[in-house]
Amino acid sequence: MLNGQIYNIDFSGNKDSEINSIHLGIIFTIPKVNNMVFCIPLTSPKEKHFKTSDDFKLRNYLELRYQNLVYINQTDSIALLDQMRSISTKRLLSTYHDIVLDNKNIQLLTLKAIKYFKNILK
Repeated sequence: MLNGQIYNIDFSGNKDSEINSIHLGIIFTIPKVNNMVFCIPLTSPKEKHFKTSDDFKLRNYLELRYQNLVYINQTDSIALLDQMRSISTKRLLSTYHDIVLDNKNIQLLTLKAIKYFKNILK
């Protein structure tokens, strides 16, 4: 497992508006914890994620509707920062085409996650 690696993840058994079923997710190892990883779930881009239909069609990542969303070009997916959490490694089904995010994308996710948490913790 590598930090920033994309996996197919089984999110079955979640409640209410938590992401459910099988989705892609970005995983990060947790130091000194062997059976858990930190995960940012991914979902398919939908028009509702972008400010306009043209932004959606063009995948204009600068015009996402909410700050908790990050467009991931390598998978044509939307990272859902509001759904990030620790999960058991037993939820990991398989790697997704051995895709690992580069440092630029990991830094972007980190910065957006920090900003998102700051807004929550006000």
